[in-house]
Amino acid sequence: MIIHLENKIKKGLQTIYILLAIAIVSSSCSQKAEEDTSGFSVSGKIANAQGIKQISIQELTPGGLNMIDTGILDASGNFILKGKLNEKTFCILRFDKGDVVLLVDTNSRLELNIDPNNLEQYTIANSKENEELKQLYLLNASFLKKSEEISMRFSSQSAMDPKAETLIRFAFDSLQEAHKTAIKAYIGTLTNSMVPYFATTFLLPEPDLPFLEAVDKLLFASNSSSKYAILLHQKVENLTKTADGSMAPDIVLNDPFGKTVSLSALRGKIVLVDFWASWCGPCRDENPNNVLIYNKYKNAGFEIFGVSLDENRDAWISAINKDKLLWQQGSDLQKWNSPIVSLYNIDAIPSTILVDKEGKIIARKLRGKDLEAKLKEIFGF
Repeated sequence: MIIHLENKIKKGLQTIYILLAIAIVSSSCSQKAEEDTSGFSVSGKIANAQGIKQISIQELTPGGLNMIDTGILDASGNFILKGKLNEKTFCILRFDKGDVVLLVDTNSRLELNIDPNNLEQYTIANSKENEELKQLYLLNASFLKKSEEISMRFSSQSAMDPKAETLIRFAFDSLQEAHKTAIKAYIGTLTNSMVPYFATTFLLPEPDLPFLEAVDKLLFASNSSSKYAILLHQKVENLTKTADGSMAPDIVLNDPFGKTVSLSALRGKIVLVDFWASWCGPCRDENPNNVLIYNKYKNAGFEIFGVSLDENRDAWISAINKDKLLWQQGSDLQKWNSPIVSLYNIDAIPSTILVDKEGKIIARKLRGKDLEAKLKEIFGF
């Protein structure tokens, strides 16, 4: 239970760079003529650089990290990195103990001082927005430290009674809300900056649509050609389509036997749309709970519609059989490239959408006890 609750917050935040990378629509490396000498430079010094021979700057792209440049450290730890970009781009410098995030413009001249053993103390010159990114980094580092302290407080307990479980859940949830509030407050202090885009990716686990709409309005108006502003605008539009109370967009897929199955065909029942995959450990761990809930409520008008993010048909079918999943299953076998992922704003699995008899979304991301509590409220038992 401790590991699960800690991961609920910590895991999402520690993989925030991956979430951002999935979101970005295209790489921004320029392909200008060789005679064009314009471009950015990131120079600086690495303290305590023992064992570090080189440093790289990489751009966050849909496929992960795109190498821009690698520099060799001199005997004193000095380095310089150069490259060309089409627009302001979020990049990272990777170290064993974490990353330094930079917003690099075409003609940036950034100067850094970094101690890989104490990344929180890095300094950066010549960039207002990168100083803002540092403050965001420090804010999030403080949150992670507090979440680790909560985890350590309960780690000595091998078994947890219901009261202790309630206390740790409350502690993590309260910290999560405090963190989101701090992020929102900080974004509100920024003007003429692209940093709010990056900051919105910290609002986990559930997007705050009204807040994202406000940031979208601000960014899209002043940076309408930016890929980040465009992407946030598209995300807000998709979130609006799948917000609570909206009609669930139809999902039409093939089941393991090649037969077409659809969400709309289940109209008239309470439907849990379950996004999962055979390769997803937490999904497989959750399947026994779903089996119990399905058996309890299926005769009362409850149905599950499984949407698999598999790409291997045999592995998908094997998992269905092994976990004894008796409800409808569908997949286009495109994994994260499935258009359903972006349509429903799925950033991690397992994930669920609960749909009422009319086809309207009434809840998101319900699992385990939370899901059973909601169904008890609906069905009365």
